[in-house]
Amino acid sequence: MVRALLSGRAATEGTRWRSQFGFVGFASRQDIPIDLAALSRGMIRLAAEVADGIVLWACPSSYIRDVVLPEIAAVRWATGRDMTGFDVDAAAPAAATDDVPAAVSGIREELHRYFGLPFYRAMFSAAGHHADVAAYDAASGDRDAQMAAISERFVFDLCAIGDGPTVAQVLDRYRQAGAANPMITHIRGTDFESTLHAAAEPTFVPGASSRPTSTAVACPALWRRPG
Repeated sequence: MVRALLSGRAATEGTRWRSQFGFVGFASRQDIPIDLAALSRGMIRLAAEVADGIVLWACPSSYIRDVVLPEIAAVRWATGRDMTGFDVDAAAPAAATDDVPAAVSGIREELHRYFGLPFYRAMFSAAGHHADVAAYDAASGDRDAQMAAISERFVFDLCAIGDGPTVAQVLDRYRQAGAANPMITHIRGTDFESTLHAAAEPTFVPGASSRPTSTAVACPALWRRPG
């Protein structure tokens, strides 16, 4: 239905949904890629089957390497396609900082609610962090203890935290895992501008007096697809 709408065709009937929607003042295009947000294996396989890419949230790089990419590849190969043209966009919480404990505390605050959500819990376990989920459950009723149960091992599997070269290294680890477009997201209590500088210029030193000298350094809020 979405493809029909973008290409200017009527999209009133779908297998499950109906739509009377129509764009106003929009020139139809056939080439706009459609990505699906996914988490579980079923949604990953669906994205691989019908979409042009996949968007991942709170997925450690180990999950992308061990679960996401194999599931996508299996579906694509089964339908006579390879990975060419299929984007894997993964959110990578990042902080270029010399106060690593503060950044770890900030991301634990954000992750706390996800450890209580069934599909995320299953994904964390599949990523090799079942012990964190179990420790979180054992600390039920004690919010501080639950946040402490989110181990630094998990945090550093998911996040790019540290100096500029460390941030760049972790983003490259996401690429090596199969997420060619890691999307830099903010960690509570940290300076996002410094993080963007570090991602664009790995030699950036947190806290140093430095201003961007070009829009190429100032603007990359996420890693864009080549070209």
